[in-house]
Amino acid sequence: MTSKERILATVRGEAVDHVPLCFEGVGHPFVLFANRLYPDPFARAKYYLDLGVDTAVSIHDLPANAGTYQTRQWTERRPGEAAEIAITEYVTDAGTLRQEVRRTGDYHHPYPPLFSDHHVPPSRSVRYLIRTADDLDALERIFQPPAGEQLAAYRRDVAQARRFCDRHGLLLAGTLWGVGDPLIWMTGIEPLLMMAMEQPQAMERFVAIVSAWNQARLEIHLDAGIDLIYRRGWYESTDFWSPSLYRQFFLEPLRREIAATHQAGCVYTYIMNTGAMPLLGMFGELGFDIYSNIDPMAGHTDLGLIKRTVGGQMTLYGGVNNNHIVERGTPQQVRAAVDDAFDALAPGGRFILGPGDSILADSDVCRRNFDTMIDAWKARRSTPR
Repeated sequence: MTSKERILATVRGEAVDHVPLCFEGVGHPFVLFANRLYPDPFARAKYYLDLGVDTAVSIHDLPANAGTYQTRQWTERRPGEAAEIAITEYVTDAGTLRQEVRRTGDYHHPYPPLFSDHHVPPSRSVRYLIRTADDLDALERIFQPPAGEQLAAYRRDVAQARRFCDRHGLLLAGTLWGVGDPLIWMTGIEPLLMMAMEQPQAMERFVAIVSAWNQARLEIHLDAGIDLIYRRGWYESTDFWSPSLYRQFFLEPLRREIAATHQAGCVYTYIMNTGAMPLLGMFGELGFDIYSNIDPMAGHTDLGLIKRTVGGQMTLYGGVNNNHIVERGTPQQVRAAVDDAFDALAPGGRFILGPGDSILADSDVCRRNFDTMIDAWKARRSTPR
């Protein structure tokens, strides 16, 4: 089977020649040292195929936003602040949005981009982009899908990637930022939760703006002929939201995205690494195709319970911890982790082995464990299903 055939058959619950192993393209993970060795995505795909593992080519070139606004950026030194303050303003005809961030030693942007995990901690963000419901008019101006030359350039990239994928039997994947992640990137955790509980109408409008933007980007991907969508849900988990708030604000946007994806004949991957266990029932309601980034070492995660609850309804992707096992573990721990993942998730099929998240170390230990994971997978991949 080609990699594309194997992954699609796995998603459909059909017989495959062996259980797939995937480090990139079907969900969120990537391998830092592979990206450094092969920064070109086509060369990197060939690298994975030469290793005998599965992969997909991801299109990342859809611009984050394309509304009508002006951007101003500068830095300031302020009394009492040890770090320089980096500022980005978005000036629209409905108001100005402003992000202020302390340029601490681990902040690598010269000026704040629209989205960044580094903006979330209040110790780093002096001022979040969205602070009150009054900011939402301006946000609506800048949260528009790409058009014109931006869209044309994206379609050229997709056409090139499509030709490569068809030659090599690979899936072509598109990425979505989702809804919960942009909300928290722009607002921080506690202010957003307070809005959800104390100003539900403002929160509903905030969600509506971001979900409409995300849906428009999805439709661009689908119209371009993408095979698979993987969509972020990191900040939609119960690490942040109660199940009732998840149902109130995130369930319907997800339903619409999944319905559009399936209508186009494409695969929908939903990414959530931790805090997913209380949401498994709703995952079953939603009916997406791949639940990605499953990590057995994430808090309260039970691989067996995941398999029993939703394993018959969707494909489960992950099973091996990236940080403690692949990046820093012993070969014995890597082999044991692969065996545990197979024992819990492979029976009955619909399983793709992979790391729970990206492998970010570039050390001799990490590279050895990467190879060990592949060897351990080869020893188990034809396990009767």
